Amino acid sequence: MKLVTVEDLKDGDVLANDVLLEDYTVVLSKGTVIKEPYIEKLREMSIFTVYIEDGQDQEKESAPQPSKQQTAQQASKPAPAAPKQQDKKPVMEVITILKDDVEKQVRDRIKDILELHVYQKTEGLKQIAETAQNIITDILEEDEVVEKVYDVKERSADIYEHSVQVCTIATLIALKLGLSEKEVYDISVGALMHDLGLRYLVVRYEDQDINLLPTKDQEEYKKHSIYGYTAIKNEDWLSENAKNIVLNHHEHKDGSGYPLGTDLVSRMVQIVGVCDEFDELICGIGKARVRVHEAINMIRNYSGIWFDDDIVAAFLQLIAVYPVGSKVRTNQGEVGIVMRQNFHFPERPMLRIVEDKYGQVMQKEKFIDLIKETTVVIQTVIK
Repeated sequence: MKLVTVEDLKDGDVLANDVLLEDYTVVLSKGTVIKEPYIEKLREMSIFTVYIEDGQDQEKESAPQPSKQQTAQQASKPAPAAPKQQDKKPVMEVITILKDDVEKQVRDRIKDILELHVYQKTEGLKQIAETAQNIITDILEEDEVVEKVYDVKERSADIYEHSVQVCTIATLIALKLGLSEKEVYDISVGALMHDLGLRYLVVRYEDQDINLLPTKDQEEYKKHSIYGYTAIKNEDWLSENAKNIVLNHHEHKDGSGYPLGTDLVSRMVQIVGVCDEFDELICGIGKARVRVHEAINMIRNYSGIWFDDDIVAAFLQLIAVYPVGSKVRTNQGEVGIVMRQNFHFPERPMLRIVEDKYGQVMQKEKFIDLIKETTVVIQTVIK
């Protein structure tokens, strides 16, 4: 599938994902064949980007394969002259840590394991170790994996998806900081299990700022890390480092965290903690949900206070401030859609300008690469 702007949609395009509003109401379902009235409706509802099926991939799958005789005949022919290079129009390019199909498989796997745990105690939890190793292997298959800038978007509060997201980002940070293979593995396992204790809560935590809940509910919510640790503390297949991540992932260097309020927080715990804090903010687990750029600014403010400076710096280098598809306004007054990220520069993506500074729709395509246009900066994100 590929991400496209609504302006680039055509009759006959097929949606690859549900189209959702800010409150996650489904506007158009996956598999819907696009028609012109749908495009107009999407514009009216201020929906700027959608995922569609990639027709080129479908053509490749359905194309007949040449016979051996045809292949031999083609090989004997002189190669055609290379076509002249032409400037290509920039297309949307989403960089994700795990491939879409892999991420879904991992999420479903974690859900099955953790839901079974509620009824059968610790039986089956050991499978999480295998899942963590699979995630590490998948990440390491990518070239220059720690040099990329990844798109992470706001979404609904799903603790299984949250666990996978925290695991993947924490694994990247651990690799970027040069931790040992054993430490990377322990971080991945601990991150996948860090919110095990949420399964025991009766307090509602989705899209809730726990600091605004009644004191009794706040205290109960803050016990979830103890519940999780208690469930796995006697498991001999889990390292002490992984167990400490489950217990201490909400602790801070300045002692302001919970459940113990300790300031003795290991670097491995901090790596998971910074990823957990960020992802909770953008999906609304125990917090009011915010936009990605707002969450990143909050993490930046915690540098050297809640988390070591170099851990926060590694995180900031990996996560795009403005995910692909975001609608933004520049200091020139123009409105643009983020098309792709620039490696090493998470705050300076490529934009497609869709409105001029007077609010008029662009009649001619205009792209700005913020790496090259150094006087242009993004001022605001448009909801």
